[in-house]
Amino acid sequence: MLHPLWPYRPAKAQTPLARLRLRMRRLWAWLKQKRQRIVLMLLGYVLVWSIPLLLGEPLLTVFALLPLLLVPPVGLLIYRLVWKEFHA
Repeated sequence: MLHPLWPYRPAKAQTPLARLRLRMRRLWAWLKQKRQRIVLMLLGYVLVWSIPLLLGEPLLTVFALLPLLLVPPVGLLIYRLVWKEFHA
């Protein structure tokens, strides 16, 4: 169901175009959330740097994807070191 009050709208307002507009507004609101934006940016980054892999340059793709693999562990290491420094 699109919306709990959808059946109570006037019959003229229950057009396929209105239904499509409502779905597009919901999709746009969903995409504006922080988590979805991060996922879309990561997917875009991976897709852009997968092009050299398709063109036969796997080493370039590996170097481009290294930040995605190395940033989280380095961030965790920095967090732990700072935490130990202030709580030791």
